[in-house]
Amino acid sequence: MMMQRTTLSTLTLLFLGMAISGSAPGLSSSGDGDESWKAESTIYRLKHSAHKKWAFVLPAERWHDAGKSIELPGGLVFDTKIDGVNKLMVDSNGDGRPNATVRGSGFITLGAKDETGESVRYSVRVKNTAAGKFEWTTGSSMRGMVAGTILHVFDQDGNGKYSDWGVDAVAVGNSKSASLLSKVILVGKDLYHFDVTEDGAQVTVAPFSGDTGILNAVVDYEAKGALTSAVFQSGDISFCVAHAKKGVAVPVGTYKFVSGRVEKGSASVSMRGGKMPTLQVYAGEETALEWGANVNGEFSFSQKDEDVTVKANFKFFGAAGEEYYDFQPAGKGPKIIISDAKRGREIKEARFPES
Repeated sequence: MMMQRTTLSTLTLLFLGMAISGSAPGLSSSGDGDESWKAESTIYRLKHSAHKKWAFVLPAERWHDAGKSIELPGGLVFDTKIDGVNKLMVDSNGDGRPNATVRGSGFITLGAKDETGESVRYSVRVKNTAAGKFEWTTGSSMRGMVAGTILHVFDQDGNGKYSDWGVDAVAVGNSKSASLLSKVILVGKDLYHFDVTEDGAQVTVAPFSGDTGILNAVVDYEAKGALTSAVFQSGDISFCVAHAKKGVAVPVGTYKFVSGRVEKGSASVSMRGGKMPTLQVYAGEETALEWGANVNGEFSFSQKDEDVTVKANFKFFGAAGEEYYDFQPAGKGPKIIISDAKRGREIKEARFPES
């Protein structure tokens, strides 16, 4: 077997406008754990908000098996039962009796009292992944006004807690693209220290006064599609900078690229760190990332005489090492053409829906 980096002659994901050619380092934290900022802070209350028409892009969404139950903190267990190949029965109020049905995919709001007597509401999205198999993920947020702006906190890992730094997620303002849950958030043009309770019902903020620099991931991104998500992380600090053409003022530190998304119409492709090195943001300076086109394709193949066997283990890396995967809709991923270089003719073509 051979590993080949080769020139790919076509890519049907043309909206990216990319010319195709054939564990992250340790991070420095931008904060030192000092919570003296809370002495002059403001507290805001958040409430459960169900999102039946899901429009958010989470940086690391996690799906869980729904075959037996959905479990949340406080001793809450919502039993489930699979009925046939595409029907799921759910005990949505925790009384031990199924009272809600999902066929194929659906949305359910769970509600019950935990072991302390507190009422808990939690919404989930459910999907049928295969015959007789279902998965669930969060379908709600804790939502409220913070410093005059709408804020959502998401239990991204599905453990029922909203305070897992760098694991859960937060979205601020009108943006539907969330960052990882961060101890510093951007509200409008201002940075704030940020804290949230485990149940997500209360957040605490205060103006951030540390050193900052500009992180710009938009100005030098080459693609015809829209960069709708670009999440970077430095320790317990994270920002989505996809919509900031002039860059975002962020705390100084070493940032890694976590996730992203490019869209045009109904077509989309996701991104992850891949081979991208970390970025250093210095006080009073701008760090601009050059990425996107050109994109390299890597894959394995074997050859015996004139027969070439190509494995569908393709990986696609952008100019800065970012990896592109999950091309949607299915079947619209890169088209691979195998050519006879000596004879100058096309031998075979194939399409791989994902990397």
